[in-house]
Amino acid sequence: MSFPGINIEFINGQLGQTVATPDGICLFAVSAVATEKFELNKAYEIRSMIDVAQLGILPDVDNYRLYKTLREFYNQAGEGVKCWIMGFDKSTKVSDWFTADVLTGIIPIQSALDTAKGEISLIGCALSPDAEYVPVITKAIDSDIVLAMQKAETFLNTYTKVKYAPASVVFEGYAFTGNKTELDDLGTMNFERCSVMLGDTEPRTGSPASNGACIGTYLGRLSVSDVQVNPGRVRDGALKISKAFIGDVPVEQYDTEALHDKGYVTLRTHTGKSGYFFADCPTASSATSDYHYLTHRRVIDKAYRLAYQGSLDFLLDDNEVMPNGAINPIYAKAFENAIESLIFQEMTANGELSQDTSNPKDRGVICRVDLQHNVVSTGELKIAKLQVRAKGYNRYIDIPLGFVPVTINNE
Repeated sequence: MSFPGINIEFINGQLGQTVATPDGICLFAVSAVATEKFELNKAYEIRSMIDVAQLGILPDVDNYRLYKTLREFYNQAGEGVKCWIMGFDKSTKVSDWFTADVLTGIIPIQSALDTAKGEISLIGCALSPDAEYVPVITKAIDSDIVLAMQKAETFLNTYTKVKYAPASVVFEGYAFTGNKTELDDLGTMNFERCSVMLGDTEPRTGSPASNGACIGTYLGRLSVSDVQVNPGRVRDGALKISKAFIGDVPVEQYDTEALHDKGYVTLRTHTGKSGYFFADCPTASSATSDYHYLTHRRVIDKAYRLAYQGSLDFLLDDNEVMPNGAINPIYAKAFENAIESLIFQEMTANGELSQDTSNPKDRGVICRVDLQHNVVSTGELKIAKLQVRAKGYNRYIDIPLGFVPVTINNE
């Protein structure tokens, strides 16, 4: 007999895309050097730059990238926001962090997720290798990033199934050459839990030089936003950064629209608005995928966590059945209401799901138990469907502008 448990399957193709839960708790995985109070390959919970200082992490040659990432995170999110950090030896690559150890079979980054007991939902990876590291450039960025996405997607999907703790990861487009035409089109990939960012607050040939991206700023904006909120939403104001570059070129002088069109998270400016904004929040997946945008990924992942929580009390519960072995409709209704009520309270009531305000019974979520399935012979309470209604996003605003026609009076 199989181990008693709960199985929740993600479904896709539902949105018709054309081209007190841990919603935004982050883990930063960064190349680093150990200090007296900061060990490598160990997860630490922090809430401020004071905690960073107490760990002995300084903006020096050893840990500049780690310090910068955390400083930009707290500049954006504000002091007091919880996150986790984990340092990896500078001789390792990002893909190594998602590769199982040959002796233990353990994936290094999993220990941080386990330590955090499933509360981490966003992961940011920043590479700061030793001097011997020479990136192999393929399609204008370090080829290891594509390998890391492959490994991360497999790991995170498996971890979600086993731990009921879904998460997404943001990688830097490390060592981007600046050649936009050579970049891979991420829309041809199928990594719905992965994003790649291009753009940093420091130039490529600055001091110190930057080969990465300001993922601290990106996750800082996400960590303090509801799951349905686009990090590029203009009404939330400009990002708390004073400069932004693509390589050595200021963002306002670079064709960041081309980066966006190829599926990269990047920065932009808006005419009439001061400061910098995120262009959007794509994942490395087809534009027709329900999870092409991180907002939809985060919404469905929160619903997943809540579906698990709402189902758990029913696990191994006994229930009344009909003569044909099917679930009793009254009991089924109790299950449906438990799931719908929890998701409504935690999401719809907070504006994270869309709701038909003209219908007082609409809760933005529908849960239906299969009333024909034989629970006696199978031991399975089968759910016919669990669906949540996503929000719409004004990615394009079409305004027909013209003069009011002049009426000529011939009298």
